[in-house]
Amino acid sequence: MKKFVPLLLLTLSTFAEASPFPWEKWHTEPSPLLLRELQAYAESSRVGGNLSIAIYSLRHQRFEARANDTDWYTPASCLKLIVTAASLDAFPVNDYPTTTLEVAGTLRGKTLRGSLRVIGGGDPNISDRFFGDALSPLLAWADSIKALGIDTVLGTMDVSDSFFTGPRRPEAWEPHHFDTWYGAEISALSYNDNTFALNVSAAEKPGAPPVISVIPDVGYVRVINRARTVKGRRNGLGATLHANTTTVTVTGRVGVESGSRAWLLPVRNPPMYFRAALLTALAQRGLVFRDFPSARATAVFKTFRFTTAPLMGLVEETNQRSQNLHAEHLLRHLGKRVYGEGSAAAGIRAEKAFLNRMQLDTNAFDLHDGCGLSRDNRVKTRDLALLLARMARHPYGRDYVGSLAMPGLDGATGRRLRGFTDENVIRYKTGSIRNVQGLCGFLFAADGDTLAAAMILNDFRASSETASHLMDSLFSRATLWYNKERPAMASAYKLLSRPNLPTDFIDRLRYFSKALEGTPYFLGPTGEGRYGAIEPLPIMDMSRFDCVTFIESSIGLALSNQASGVEPAILPIRYHGDTIGYANRNHFFVSDWLGNNRGRFRILRVPGDTVVRKTLLKGKLLAARGLTVPASDPVVDIPYLPYEKALQLAGKWNLGKRLLGITFVTGIEGLDVTHTGFIDSESGKPMLRHAGQLKGMVVEQDFKEYLETRRGKCAGILLFEFLPPPPPNG
Repeated sequence: MKKFVPLLLLTLSTFAEASPFPWEKWHTEPSPLLLRELQAYAESSRVGGNLSIAIYSLRHQRFEARANDTDWYTPASCLKLIVTAASLDAFPVNDYPTTTLEVAGTLRGKTLRGSLRVIGGGDPNISDRFFGDALSPLLAWADSIKALGIDTVLGTMDVSDSFFTGPRRPEAWEPHHFDTWYGAEISALSYNDNTFALNVSAAEKPGAPPVISVIPDVGYVRVINRARTVKGRRNGLGATLHANTTTVTVTGRVGVESGSRAWLLPVRNPPMYFRAALLTALAQRGLVFRDFPSARATAVFKTFRFTTAPLMGLVEETNQRSQNLHAEHLLRHLGKRVYGEGSAAAGIRAEKAFLNRMQLDTNAFDLHDGCGLSRDNRVKTRDLALLLARMARHPYGRDYVGSLAMPGLDGATGRRLRGFTDENVIRYKTGSIRNVQGLCGFLFAADGDTLAAAMILNDFRASSETASHLMDSLFSRATLWYNKERPAMASAYKLLSRPNLPTDFIDRLRYFSKALEGTPYFLGPTGEGRYGAIEPLPIMDMSRFDCVTFIESSIGLALSNQASGVEPAILPIRYHGDTIGYANRNHFFVSDWLGNNRGRFRILRVPGDTVVRKTLLKGKLLAARGLTVPASDPVVDIPYLPYEKALQLAGKWNLGKRLLGITFVTGIEGLDVTHTGFIDSESGKPMLRHAGQLKGMVVEQDFKEYLETRRGKCAGILLFEFLPPPPPNG
């Protein structure tokens, strides 16, 4: 069996709106481009079938993308998200399922005449999941009995799984499921997931029966070996499990040069499997057990209560590795906890009550088991996404989110999305049965939002592998859509994590603008990110700059103490009003960028400057993008120092040791400026620090030398000051 490795939930800076930025100020509509991209990709994949998508923003409390989300879909193992959520709501996370061992009778010397009574409490982890092998936990039981001074038991061993009621074989499952490991019978007294491994390998010589081993071998599984070893590499073995007894018939032929075959199969009557395992553990510890029914005792001599893992262990195993047995145990525990009846029916009733308390439409969930193996289960992705969103804000929300899988985690679910580059931005649950693929979970956006996503595909024509690849791709594309800025945030984190950073705003602005030197130049590297119906480029991109985004990023870094604050610091500078969008972008530097940010910048008037009035062609700019044209183009007065006087100032700087902003005024009709950057005269000589197209990167160069190259291309310069931000309560 696979070993269980608990997932430690990382502290996610993006979880459930961790950003301090007041996003409620911004009225941003979801972009239709995401859904179009996902649907177009699904169509191009030629997988076919019916696809349902629902993506919900916790920050904005709205759906970002929806398709067929109110239709009925079979969810497969994505249904486990319901029983794990309801269980976390009903139980303390440190609640332990308990198995009781009663030692009853009379002890004379080292011989107990009486009974060993095992009462199952619904613990599915008495296995090798947390131990060296499956027998190890029961060896501890044997040691406990031995510590009482007992070396012989004359009497009976009784086992009970009455803690759960109802059939051990869920009525909603198809008959063939009960011959598979994932369809093992449900019992409150379970051992080794109620399964065993059957390994068959060739004998040394042809004609002999192959060698068969059973793991764990506790004497419970009966094997009928009708197979034969033959020459060569042939391997045509088969294993048939009998309907009502744990008897396996092995047939076929296996070549002496071939490899072995292995099966993982379920047992019949799990409590008796547990009994056989406990008897094996007693024998290994040298304890003698002799069955004497007449020695049955009623008086309890000693009671032991054994536990393995808490509730969170069951939840994590269910959500990360999609263990059906654990999900069905949780369902029956839920019924027992809420209604005093450990049945699947009571558990489903408790799930519906939980969904109602979560203010969800209970009619959107047609439930028939806990694990999703039944094809009769139906859900609507709209309501499944809402459940995820509500659970993210639940008191145990972090435990719930952390219980989901992440790429590369050991187990079936973790094998998905292995190619995803940033494992910390997704948590997910998969679902897969015949002609059904599901992928649901959480996407963590670079801007601090948390997205609850439910995607289910039914009735597809392609192979399961092709369909699962499609679902992985859709989930990845949605995640990347919300994380366009994440690489920039990583760069910002590195810069903001440097030791001994300045504290003064201007000093920080100087420091970070210098730190960005060498970054490549690229015209128009940013857009509106996830809100960009026109330009869905990242809002922040620190891998490349043009002149304006270089200044904006430098200011964002100077204003922030953590990476998540850089983008929010940039937005009010780049946009006016309360909407992130191309129409609200401060396109024109003097009238918009400076004019709409008077509390952040102040135009510096210098001796000899003059003023030019210009009409800016904003209508033409917006019309080219199909946007509403203003009634009239803006008219702006631009104070500037004419070129020749600017050249004199550059040669004989008399404005002191300062860090200023500079923009280069143009004579072109309809435009105000053509370039911008920093003037840093800390050394006493003015230096221009800017993202230069000719240099191909962010550089610092002599201001006068640069200005001389602009003769005939520049009408003059405008200088502006950077105003420090007001104090937090100012």
